[in-house]
Amino acid sequence: MSYDSKGLNRIDYELCRYEGSRITFRGPKVDTDQRYIAFLGATETFGKFVQDPFPKLLAEFLPAKPLNLGMINGGIDAILGDKSVMDLAKNADLRIVQIIGALNQTNHYFKVHPRRNDRFIAPKEPLKRMFPEIDFAEFHFTKAMLTALQGCSKRRYKMLCDELQKCWLTSMVQLFDQLGDKTIMLWFGSVRPPADAVLDPRDPMLIDANMISQVRKHASAYVECVPGAQALQRDANELRGTLMSPEAIKQVMGPTAHVQAAQALQEISEQMMR
Repeated sequence: MSYDSKGLNRIDYELCRYEGSRITFRGPKVDTDQRYIAFLGATETFGKFVQDPFPKLLAEFLPAKPLNLGMINGGIDAILGDKSVMDLAKNADLRIVQIIGALNQTNHYFKVHPRRNDRFIAPKEPLKRMFPEIDFAEFHFTKAMLTALQGCSKRRYKMLCDELQKCWLTSMVQLFDQLGDKTIMLWFGSVRPPADAVLDPRDPMLIDANMISQVRKHASAYVECVPGAQALQRDANELRGTLMSPEAIKQVMGPTAHVQAAQALQEISEQMMR
């Protein structure tokens, strides 16, 4: 997995790799012989377009270094499928797992890239039969494919979403059970977990309140960070200095939101690090 090290707004992400993993992560690289906190998640954990993402901000108050294992547009498959990433997380003094969307994972209907989980590789026969009118060769990313399928048939789209949600629940429970104690589950989004995530496509996509309640019992603690409207607007104004489109800006958590995420995590993290 590769990223532009300087980003669109010239941030140096200090990209690095850890032994045994083919995935590139945001640095600075951490000496794992010392105390560290493992942060698992997607774009928000990585901190795309943000100079100081919440892992860095939070670690300033804790006696350990932040090991940022966030992956841009990442999925649960890349985490569970990488033994080195799992070992790094298991050996951490504290683990913080950002809730990521359910669309980027291999399932009964289609296959994704094992590391770049947002990359659509191929449909499986059940999906071809479900949508015979669709030419799946046109799609390279899961989100674009799901958007097209939703417009084709809401009923069939709902069947696909049910499968993705089921797979996500199984994988997330597996992840938390493997990580063990001192693992915090983090919701970091522009709205609280919806009652029906299929009807509300905002990130993390396809994750609803009922799914959260089923998984949170497997975590040591649950933290919910939903930045207020003023914080989101302030971040949107700041992100307009990048080359991002207005629509893309709405999907990115900016620096103010990251400060609020770090603040939301601070008390429970301090307790677990004692």
